[in-house]
Amino acid sequence: MSSKIEIIRELLKNFCNEVLNNQEYAQICLKLLSQLEEHPDKPLARGKENIWAAGIMHAVGSINFLFHPASDPNTSFKQLNQYFKTNSNTIKNKSTRLQDLLGITPYNHLFLLRKGQTENPIDKVKEVIIKKFGVSESDINELLKHVAHPDCPIIPKSDYSAITIVPKQKFWNWVATQTNLEDISPSMKTDYNVYLVPDIELESSLVMELHEHFKEIFKIELTRYINVDTDFPEISFVDFLQWFDIRSSSHVMDLTGELLDDFDDENPFDENIEPEDKNKPPGFTLN
Repeated sequence: MSSKIEIIRELLKNFCNEVLNNQEYAQICLKLLSQLEEHPDKPLARGKENIWAAGIMHAVGSINFLFHPASDPNTSFKQLNQYFKTNSNTIKNKSTRLQDLLGITPYNHLFLLRKGQTENPIDKVKEVIIKKFGVSESDINELLKHVAHPDCPIIPKSDYSAITIVPKQKFWNWVATQTNLEDISPSMKTDYNVYLVPDIELESSLVMELHEHFKEIFKIELTRYINVDTDFPEISFVDFLQWFDIRSSSHVMDLTGELLDDFDDENPFDENIEPEDKNKPPGFTLN
């Protein structure tokens, strides 16, 4: 067992030195490792060293906002898995079990960076709520008494808003001229596309985003159902609003802490389709 623990210890120290360049993270991770070593259930007896190291790093990083780009230091969940040669789902599950086993939460100062101990995340949440909704601090304090505090999770709001596109009857009437609607499953018809856009605070911003990108969205919607050799109809912005219902949400909460981190590394379209192909789904980028 001692050799296994030494391997885990070295993996954690190397990651904190080489990727994070932060000794405090290493100290906290090694403290967690010591608790696992002394735990009566002997959890370290099972599992591979790299999975344990990545799970410990993820558990500590999650409550210290390691995967948020505004944090210092920060990294991505993808980079963590690449370093330890692990699978993301495996590490998320391992991290969750670790947090449950040892009570790792944003309110447990034992696993917080010193900066996190002096900057209570609850205070930041309260400040945002007070500014955005104009409620008093006393009302916020009363509310927090009823949200399972101190285990209420702090989930950061992303820098994006979401637009859901819901086809209207006019859309389906045109699709019916190109294909048999009975061949389209009901579940597919209601599995609507959602598009991320820059954070929307005003209704005018939503209109601007739609007006700028409605032709791209329109073509993406059509490619779900029609033959790739079919010519797309030309529509105006007014036509677009007659073909689709628009549902927007200005609050997109990021449970991963790394929203869109892998987006630029992936090609969502078939590389075999030539760029001049008019039926190639357009690149809907709003970075």
